[in-house]
Amino acid sequence: MNITVEIKAPDLVNAIQTLAHAIGKNPGSATAVAHESEPIQSTQEQPVQTQNAQAVPSAVPTAAPTQQQQAQPVEQPAQQPAQQVQEPQAVPTSAPSYALDQLAVAATQLVDAGRREELVQLLASFGVQALTALPKEQYGAFATKLREMGAKI
Repeated sequence: MNITVEIKAPDLVNAIQTLAHAIGKNPGSATAVAHESEPIQSTQEQPVQTQNAQAVPSAVPTAAPTQQQQAQPVEQPAQQPAQQVQEPQAVPTSAPSYALDQLAVAATQLVDAGRREELVQLLASFGVQALTALPKEQYGAFATKLREMGAKI
């Protein structure tokens, strides 16, 4: 049985012929001439598939390869990392220093939040009754305790 396929798209015919040449097939087995004004015909035998006892012809382009193709290696551009690498941040080698006014602002936040008694107990744990009596070498530890209590410093 012969199946006739009529292609009226010269660009498609040229693409099929180019594909056939690229994969090493000789398109001479199918007749395809691209003229814009006249239709292109190609004849090739194809198997007929049946469904529900009716014959349904299979429409396959005539220049389609019948053997399995080997994939040609394609160079792909180097992939860029999804995230930019962040420079490592310097780790402080000394404890941050705090000024008395920074500690006072943080302590005021706790007093304003109704936690005055807790602040008085914290001062007592450092052995002082007032923030002004706190030794400078204990400012860092006191700031840490203020932060644990919820103050922003």
